[in-house]
Amino acid sequence: MRPVTTLAHATVTLTPDGCVSTFTDGTMWGAQPHDTPDYDAIAQRCGYYPRPYPTTVSCARADARMQYCREHDLLHHVVGEVFFFGPSPVLWKLAHNQAVDPMYAALEEAMVMTLQRWVRAGERPIIGGVDWEALRARCLGLLDAA
Repeated sequence: MRPVTTLAHATVTLTPDGCVSTFTDGTMWGAQPHDTPDYDAIAQRCGYYPRPYPTTVSCARADARMQYCREHDLLHHVVGEVFFFGPSPVLWKLAHNQAVDPMYAALEEAMVMTLQRWVRAGERPIIGGVDWEALRARCLGLLDAA
């Protein structure tokens, strides 16, 4: 990922401990990886671990967690643009200190992880009406840009 990635409704800036999303109105929301077994499991499921790092397993896990976290937040914004035709509803509400409906959050999280798993683990969603190949190409262009 680039140090700063600008999308239609937000800019994602990498930080030493994760990333920060800045919306077009100037509000911000930060994300950091979690050092938990559940976080490791989802990072692995989405294609981030194990990875061929020339370091110890714990460092590889930390790197995988960080990459998963940063890419996860960026993909929230892509999901917002593509499926909600605006900013990520969940991150927008969090940045604006508004309550997030748990069911709405679950739907957006599932969509982001589905997209992330397609992009990084190669598991193509079986959901019609979406040009998954084009969406994956767009995401890879954003995530793998130098």
